[in-house]
Amino acid sequence: YDYRKELEREIESHGMTGSIHVIDHCDDMPAAYMLTDIVVSASLEPEAFGRVAAEAQALERPVIASDHGGARETVIHGETGWLTPPGDAKALAETINTVLDRSESERQDMAERAKSHIREHFSKERMCEWTLDVYNEVLSADPATP
Repeated sequence: YDYRKELEREIESHGMTGSIHVIDHCDDMPAAYMLTDIVVSASLEPEAFGRVAAEAQALERPVIASDHGGARETVIHGETGWLTPPGDAKALAETINTVLDRSESERQDMAERAKSHIREHFSKERMCEWTLDVYNEVLSADPATP
């Protein structure tokens, strides 16, 4: 609660209350993503998969993510989204400005590439297939081989 208040005061102090919204729990994330101009996943610690970046791309939303963890696999910098150094507020702000300075058609072209990339490589079916391939590889490995 205190952290939220601190964020809201910071947003207000910069005159951004009309542009930045801190929301509570959301049961309809696709609708929430569709209300965004940019989805930012600025995690400080690497995430195994980086679901926010993948979901945003699947829904054709421009995405900026921290350059570590799973985001390195799901976001192709400059092609399907943008990656910034974790914890580098200046780089994040510059990237946000870069994205906002792009035309709507440029952002849409990137969003379409992102959607195709996610659907081709990270659909549930594809991820299950890859997981089963790993299991089959382990099961078929020669037990005498270290």
